[in-house]
Amino acid sequence: MDRFVDVGHVAETLPDLSEALDDPRLRQFGLVGGVVLVALGALLSLAPASEQWLFWSYAVAATLVFIGVPMLCLGLAAPDPEPGSLLHLGIELTPTQRRAVALGSLCITVTPIVIAVGTPLGLPTLVLAIAAVTAILGSVLILTGFVAWTSAAIAEPSRH
Repeated sequence: MDRFVDVGHVAETLPDLSEALDDPRLRQFGLVGGVVLVALGALLSLAPASEQWLFWSYAVAATLVFIGVPMLCLGLAAPDPEPGSLLHLGIELTPTQRRAVALGSLCITVTPIVIAVGTPLGLPTLVLAIAAVTAILGSVLILTGFVAWTSAAIAEPSRH
């Protein structure tokens, strides 16, 4: 039991973020999972609901989209598979750009959690402000990663 409480031992056993972001399986997981969650969220928001279930229908739909979009972004940022693969898109981000997209995805994923935990505490204005700042920061980080890749691809098309 002592090894599980030892911070040094636990830190040594955690996977490296760079290795996790360089895993090509992340492309399949992110693209398929992200598209499925966004599609489910969109369909749930379009489905007719009775007055008593309307709020929960929209809340679940929004949460699915808030989790699906960052997952889709992580899938797009993952290493590109071989050119013959179905998921080959030609997007190849650097490790720094992948980290920016991953951090932005984490910020966006935390946003509905902040709202769900903070709203019952009675601070709706503060909670909404924190959630909005977190979502905007996450969006900026994701866009920074992809805009940096796009500008590099435009500047040196022979490398991409």
